[in-house]
Amino acid sequence: MGHAILILGAAMRPDGTPGAALVRRARHGAALWRAAPGAMVLASGAQGEAQAIAAICRAEGVPEDRIVLEQSARNTAENIAFSAEILAGLGIVRVTLVSDYYHLPRARLLAARAGLRVVPAAPRHGIGRPHRHAWLVLREAAALVAALSARRRR
Repeated sequence: MGHAILILGAAMRPDGTPGAALVRRARHGAALWRAAPGAMVLASGAQGEAQAIAAICRAEGVPEDRIVLEQSARNTAENIAFSAEILAGLGIVRVTLVSDYYHLPRARLLAARAGLRVVPAAPRHGIGRPHRHAWLVLREAAALVAALSARRRR
């Protein structure tokens, strides 16, 4: 049974270049791979996100043959569901889950529901603009409540 580093996508800029969150996550995932070079890196996200993660990881020293792309996910639930299918096919259930700290609680919940054993890993993140930070935390809190509620309805 292997180990994977699952890097969740983040928004691309309107010009098609990766946004700051995506770059931050990809670089952190590459650094984690350098500490555990036997791991696979799974880059997840549609609309160029997975490809951008892979390109950043390659630039940071991750070999092409250690990178797997999941290119269909348009949101966190899909990131986890589609990635879990790929990981199952590879016989991997132990995952280092890379995302920003405010996003990890919901991503971890969804990963656990998908049967993945997850270790969370958030890149260092400055507070940045206080209003942006507050918006991200509030948005994720609401999404986490929705994810918890969705489980109860089933």
